[in-house]
This record gives sequence, C-alpha cells and structure tokens, in this order.
Amino acid sequence: MGKEKVKLWTSQYSIIVLLSLVMFASFYMITAGFPIFVTNLSDNPALAGIMTTTLMTSSLITRFFASVIIQKVNRKLLLIISLLYFLGTIGLTFINQSIGFLIFIRALQGIGFSMLTILVFTISSNIVPKSRLGEGIVFFAMSTSVGTTLGPLIAISYLANYSFESLMMLTLVLMSFSLLCSFFTKNTVKQEKESPQETDNEPFYKYMFDRRVLLPCILVSLNYMTIAGTVNFVGAFGEEINLGGSISQFFIAQGIAMVLIRMVSGKIFDRFGHRILIIPAAVSGAVGLILLGFSTSMWMVLVSGVLFGIAFAIIHPIGQAWALTLVPPEKKATANSMLLIFIDSGLAIGSIGLGFLAKFVGYGMTFSLSAALMIIILLLYLIGSRKVEPFEANKEKQP
Repeated sequence: MGKEKVKLWTSQYSIIVLLSLVMFASFYMITAGFPIFVTNLSDNPALAGIMTTTLMTSSLITRFFASVIIQKVNRKLLLIISLLYFLGTIGLTFINQSIGFLIFIRALQGIGFSMLTILVFTISSNIVPKSRLGEGIVFFAMSTSVGTTLGPLIAISYLANYSFESLMMLTLVLMSFSLLCSFFTKNTVKQEKESPQETDNEPFYKYMFDRRVLLPCILVSLNYMTIAGTVNFVGAFGEEINLGGSISQFFIAQGIAMVLIRMVSGKIFDRFGHRILIIPAAVSGAVGLILLGFSTSMWMVLVSGVLFGIAFAIIHPIGQAWALTLVPPEKKATANSMLLIFIDSGLAIGSIGLGFLAKFVGYGMTFSLSAALMIIILLLYLIGSRKVEPFEANKEKQP
C-alpha cells in the first residue's frame, strides 16, 4: 500500500493563508493608492514611484536585522507587535497629507512591511510538510499574490469614486482583521529545534546570505521589477488610453489566471521540478507586457492581464519553493529573508526606474520595454539552473 498523504490544510496553515491574503491586499491598496494620490497632487509619475521606492528601501534595510531577530524571538508575539505597528503608520496618514510627510510614512511602513512579510513567509514554510513543499508554498503564495492583485484593483476603482482618506480607513479595517487572525497562530521556533541548528554558532552575516539561493532570488527580483510597473502605473495608463478606472480589470484577469495556474503548478513542481514551469512563464510574461504596452482596447488589456498573470503565478512561488530545496532546514529563514530582500530591491528599482522611464516615453512604451526583464529571466535561468542542485542531492554526494 502507498504511503498516506500528509495533511496540508491544517488549522494553522489555513489561518496564516487567510491572514496573509488580507494583509497583502491592504499593503497593495496602499501601494497603489499612494501613487495615484500623489500623481493627482504633483502630476509627476517619478515622484509617485518614489513613494514605493521609499517603502522598499526602508524594508530592505530592515531585512538585514529582521532575518536574525525572527530566529531568536517568539514569532507569534513579533507578528502581533508588527501588525499593531503597521496599523499605527496607517493612522498617521490622517494627521498630515503633504508629500514630504507621506514619504516619511512610507519609510515607517517599510519597517513594518519587512517584519510582517518575512514572518509570514517563514511561519508558512515551517508549517508546510516537506513532501508537499511545492504545493504548500504555491497555495500560500496564491494568498499573497491574490492580495497583491486585489489591492491595486480595489484602490484604483475606489479612488475613482471616493477619497484617499476613506481608502486609508478601509485598510485600517482590513489590517485589524489580520491582527485578529494573528492571535490564533502558534509560535514555530520549537518546530525548527527538532533538527540541528547549524546556524547557532555562525557569524551574523551567515543569517542573511546563502549563495546557494542566489539564482532563484535574482529571477524573482527581476519579476518584481515588472510587477512594480503594473502596480504603480496601470491606473495612470488607463487615463492615457482613455479607459479610465475600467483598466483595473487588468488585475481581475491577472488574478483569475494566477488562481487557475496555481491550482496545479505546486503539484507539477513536486512531481516534475521547476524547469517545466519557469521557462513558459517567462515567455508568457514577456508577451503579456508587450501586448499591454500596445493596448488600445479593453480586450487587449484583459489578454495581457492573463498572460502576465501566468508569469506572476509561477515565477515567485516556484522560485521560493526551489530556493527552499537548495538549503538545509535550519536555513529556511535565511532563504526566505534573501528572497524578500531581492523582492524589495526589485520593487524599489522597478518603481523608480520605470517611473523615470515613463516620464520620457509614456506608460505604454514603458510596459513594452519592461518585457526585456522577462527575457533576461529566461536567459539567466537557462544558463544557471543546470549548475544549481538541491541540498539533498548535494548531501548524498558527500562521503
């Protein structure tokens, strides 16, 4: 008889998936809402991009300390404190709405964003059974990506009819729900102590970097550079091609494609590996961005959303699952931290870089040119993936 399948959807896994879905929706409502609000005030897309870049730069700096802290402190307590902190930063938006103060708030939010994301990524990867790693990581990533998709969709549609202040109030309510969920999570540090803690006697920097996961981190970072363009500038692009707020349907098409693809991609990874997924994903993403850049009607926007959604659905979660197979169990937090550092870097570079590009060539051409990043993903993967082997395979080779 075959071995009984290990249960994936435990109560703890379900709670962290729900918490992450609502939390990421709130994050990206703010991330999309700030550029729209600032663009309306200043008529400067580069300044709008600085809002996201400030968040990601602050988050990036914090990650160098967060990866160490979460391996030493009760994670449930840290999760609750971080959610309370982030709620406080949202509350600050009601005090002052000058551009300078909003940039300061984004810097503060970057600290909370850093702690929260690395916490939920690490907690989820510790909960998932090893035999269902790909499936578990993909479903968790589905919650974060659906939240990432719903956030801009809600923000763009909402700000077309309501005020920025009421949008902030809505994010307060949603983040409060995530806070409520956090009280039902369990600390995961004890689970890790079942395996040897090779990191206990390692120097500080060893907690933050492991060269074995460098390639998947670079691929995910490049992917998030393109995501920064869609999150920050699709709303403004709608005005440029006379579609207005209805262009937010791009995110609906993207979200549907992501959900459908992720229903099967985790199982495919567990059975066949990453190669069969990442190559077509990069091609699909490149075609989707080119089509988006040349879109003049809603059907073109929707098709581009589907194609880009396929890439979004695969590259991040499969890259994360792949990275976790390249390191020993006690280095999961390090792998997750590196991945998130590269995600932050990609969002920061993409936001400000594509913002400046849009100022000179327009939003449509910016999307089309950003397809080159997907081509780079494909080339780097084809060249580098054959040289990277899973940790278990390397372990078996050792005498």
